[in-house]
Amino acid sequence: MALLDLSLVTKTLVKALDESFKESPVAPKAPAPLVAVTSLPPDLLPDNSCGIYLYHVVEEAALKNQPWPGRPLAPPRYSPLGLNLHYIVCARSTVESEEGPYREQLIMGIALKALHDFPVIDDATLINGVPVMAATLVGDENKLRISLRHVPVNEAVSYWTAGSQPLRLCAYYEVSVVLVEPWEPKTAGGRVLAYGVETFVGGLPRLHASRSTITFTIPGESNPREIEVQPAQAAIGETFALIGSGLGGGTVELRIRGEGWNGSRTADAGWGVSSLGDTAFATVQADADGEPVLPGAYAASVVQTRTSQLSDGTIKTFTVISNETPFQVVPKATCGAVAPNGVFTITGGRFAPAANTQTSIGAASLAVGTGGALLPGQYAILTESSIEARLPAGLVSGTFVPVRVTIRGAESAPRWVKVP
Repeated sequence: MALLDLSLVTKTLVKALDESFKESPVAPKAPAPLVAVTSLPPDLLPDNSCGIYLYHVVEEAALKNQPWPGRPLAPPRYSPLGLNLHYIVCARSTVESEEGPYREQLIMGIALKALHDFPVIDDATLINGVPVMAATLVGDENKLRISLRHVPVNEAVSYWTAGSQPLRLCAYYEVSVVLVEPWEPKTAGGRVLAYGVETFVGGLPRLHASRSTITFTIPGESNPREIEVQPAQAAIGETFALIGSGLGGGTVELRIRGEGWNGSRTADAGWGVSSLGDTAFATVQADADGEPVLPGAYAASVVQTRTSQLSDGTIKTFTVISNETPFQVVPKATCGAVAPNGVFTITGGRFAPAANTQTSIGAASLAVGTGGALLPGQYAILTESSIEARLPAGLVSGTFVPVRVTIRGAESAPRWVKVP
């Protein structure tokens, strides 16, 4: 049985007693009307009445941690709460003579017999030919088990002397077990139609790092130098590698997540994603699934699609995804010749608005100026692929100074210009 309204139990007990009084041949009928059965507490009972009052509730310890059939192993709100309900049964007669107590004792005797004769009330219980189970509880295999509690005399006396009411003749009953309705789970586990142990020889894909090569030529040297950096730093059109394990087998996709993007993007075919053993390769493009790729920090993950034969012989496709690893898309910068007035052009891209871009020459950070009218130590972003800059004053003629373009924390590869 599971319910939320405890009064349904009380209404069932009230109806059981009421029908018992109607059926009893010794129930007092005159001079007062038939005994009235109520759920009021003993101090509020009217004349010629019998009250059955719910005064205490305790949890049934045996059901506290019991798993319930059809319920997931989830928080307690998804399991019924088992309760034992404690009632006090009392009679009241206001006749101001010895007949008053006699009538109360007669009423109590009929009530005690009724609850003794029907220790279990269910859908089939009839008293005086009438079903007594509350209509809302019918049809759910509900059973109310009623037992007379053996309350010691001193406890019964203390119940009344604790307040201002005089001692009254009462009996104490326990109704068990009442289950309070839990929340219904909004989801349930699917039905298992077949089972088996499926293994993947390659294991799940796992990324450890990203890596790329930066190429530059130091002034005065004829051969370019190459250094490996980790995490990867690659400009648009340059290739970087993802180092990990379990990257071979099946088809491979690259997912990229950038700052300010609404979720990750799948790299287009132009990225040329491929894998070989424990390494995957990709070439940075200007867009990823329609999202512009600006210089800055990104996170990369690998998605593998594998086809495997199950134990029953069927072929099934599985999609697995790796963890994420960081890499940087850096601005591409190529410096042109410096004019006598110190103005030169930086080409490449993808150059962002000045709010996210910083151009430096040596240790000096250039200020934002106006293209075509730059002062010494200023720069201007002309297009997405072109920056105009002017050398700061005071540089020594004939020397080489490094030029750096930094966009959202990503710095271009080393480049130098010669001071005229």
